[in-house]
Order: sequence, then C-alpha cells, then structure tokens
Amino acid sequence: MPASRNSDRSAALAAFLNAFGAGDFFGAHELLEQFWVGYQGDDRDFYKGLIQAAVALHHASTGNASGAASVGARARGFLAPYAPRYQSVDVDAVLARISGL
Repeated sequence: MPASRNSDRSAALAAFLNAFGAGDFFGAHELLEQFWVGYQGDDRDFYKGLIQAAVALHHASTGNASGAASVGARARGFLAPYAPRYQSVDVDAVLARISGL
C-alpha cells in the first residue's frame, strides 16, 4: 500500500476512534465510511465492522432497538476475526460495547 494511502487509513481510523470514544456514533460512521468506500485492502471487513458498530450504537441511542440488534449482529460477525486487537483498535472492547444490542 502506498505511503499516502497508509496515512489516509491511519487518519481515518484515528478520527473514527476519537468520535466513537466521544459517543458521536453517527459522526464516527461518516468519518470512516468516507475512507472505506474506496478501500480495497484485505482487511476491508474490519473497517466495515467498525462502521456497523457505530451505526448499531447510533440506532441504540435513538431508541431503534431492532435496528441496533440487526446491525450489531452484522458488526460482530465482521469484527470477531480481528479480536482481540487489530491495528490500534481494542476489538474486544468494541465487541463488548455492542454485545448487548
């Protein structure tokens, strides 16, 4: 992967993690999705899982329990192969955060 694409990935992931950690799940989703749309790496599902985890938590925060459960299940499926940690992400912590949805 070219260095510029690597820095794009790092920046997108850092922005996502900041928004996610602050509870801005919709914003986190938007930030990472902008990167993910054009991304073709072997770990594409990892990013898709993070995006879906954010969407699930956004649904939960707006009272959409059905949407949270559905998207949360998909997120868990995408993220589980990357546990316990992948890149700078504590995948186990993300999975724990969406486990009750």
